[in-house]
Amino acid sequence: MFDRPVESDPRPAAPPSRYPHRMRDGHRREYAAERERGSTISFRERCARGLTDIGVHGAVSYRDLAEIRFGGHPYTTKRAVNGWIDDGLVQETTITGPNGNPFKVLTLTPLGVGKAREHAAERGMGRGQRIEIPRIRDAQAGHDTAVYRACARERERLREQGATVRRVRLDAELKAAVARASESERRRRGKRAAAAERHRVAGELGLPVDDEGRVLHPDAQIEYEDAEGRTGRVNIEVASGNYSQETIKAKAAAGFAMHASGPAAAGMLQKLGLGSGDDGSWLGRAGDRDPASVEL
Repeated sequence: MFDRPVESDPRPAAPPSRYPHRMRDGHRREYAAERERGSTISFRERCARGLTDIGVHGAVSYRDLAEIRFGGHPYTTKRAVNGWIDDGLVQETTITGPNGNPFKVLTLTPLGVGKAREHAAERGMGRGQRIEIPRIRDAQAGHDTAVYRACARERERLREQGATVRRVRLDAELKAAVARASESERRRRGKRAAAAERHRVAGELGLPVDDEGRVLHPDAQIEYEDAEGRTGRVNIEVASGNYSQETIKAKAAAGFAMHASGPAAAGMLQKLGLGSGDDGSWLGRAGDRDPASVEL
């Protein structure tokens, strides 16, 4: 029977892949997505973490969520997102990026807020963690999604050190807390007391104050608990190409973890000795990418 001539395969050739960008090897992509750094993470757990991310950060790009929570696997990501949309937990919006390229952004619905809060609490995040529905603005969407990528990288570094993230505060929450306390004190006791209160609250939140008395607010702040039970914070700043060298130096000197949202900012960070793309400081914005790699 081994002498028979080989017959041609009558089946039509498979169509080209719809997902040529960053696809993983192997024919069982969905199940391969459940392997991460030698450990197995279930699809259900990935979904819970992903929904929590959307709530914590307000708006997350589809592509970033695929890379960070679903191992870069488009089928698995689409399955999760479609499930959320069908359940009324998430809504999907197409945003125009800074270079005119479209990309998808995911936000929660009111029903999704409640579910994300449940997931956050089950995964050890504090009761004070803010989860809400943001107002999406095209002009800010590229930067906001870059902050999510920066936080994901810092969160991974903390995880490798045995730390657990307890809370993430975005810049709007930090600014509101400082301003609210300062304004309340100004009404009661005047400008000098307001300035003192502003600095006191900044100290409680782990926010530095410069030589001129101005509070420096990061784009995001991660609160964590290390393996020994000690608490700490990481202030994260995502620099764009319009940042001045003075601003970057001031934020770096204040101890902020600096990341860049594009090649211009990455070059400036490297010039100042603050890192390069090789160590994760360059975060290419979703709006800068080829739309084919974004629209999964």
